[in-house]
Amino acid sequence: MATVLCFCGDRLLAQPADSIRLVPHSFDAHDEITLLTGYHQGRHGFAELGIGRSVYGMVHHPFGASVYAGAEVRIDRPELLGVKLGCYLTGGSAFGVQVIHYMDGGRTMQVLRPEIGIGFFKARITYAYNLRLTGPRIDGVNTHMLSIGYAWRIKRLKRDVIE
Repeated sequence: MATVLCFCGDRLLAQPADSIRLVPHSFDAHDEITLLTGYHQGRHGFAELGIGRSVYGMVHHPFGASVYAGAEVRIDRPELLGVKLGCYLTGGSAFGVQVIHYMDGGRTMQVLRPEIGIGFFKARITYAYNLRLTGPRIDGVNTHMLSIGYAWRIKRLKRDVIE
């Protein structure tokens, strides 16, 4: 009986539901074709360039998402080249994944690179790790690295949403 009275007593002191005011949130999103640039520093430095499609904007906090295709090249050894497909999500934190096909002369190696870090809109700083999928290990390819990237607008698409 005391439990029922306590429960009812709490409800009597609560603020009525009709006094709650809901403020609608604005939604702002942009859809773009982007030039992805990046730098990856582990034991060796790699520069990245690619083209992708990015959606970014603001609801409660900044967000971004992108899919892209590109290449990365080792700065001091340009014959070591990696062709890649990737995607990432940002929203304060950043998560991404890339599949990379490295080539060095006649040798090849494929890796899966998950990444985690911080990111806002189209910018991100992440820690990444290369998981070798196939082929023998190629000397000069980092096993883990710190990466920084930004997606520069080439063309804004007509699918912008602003409410």
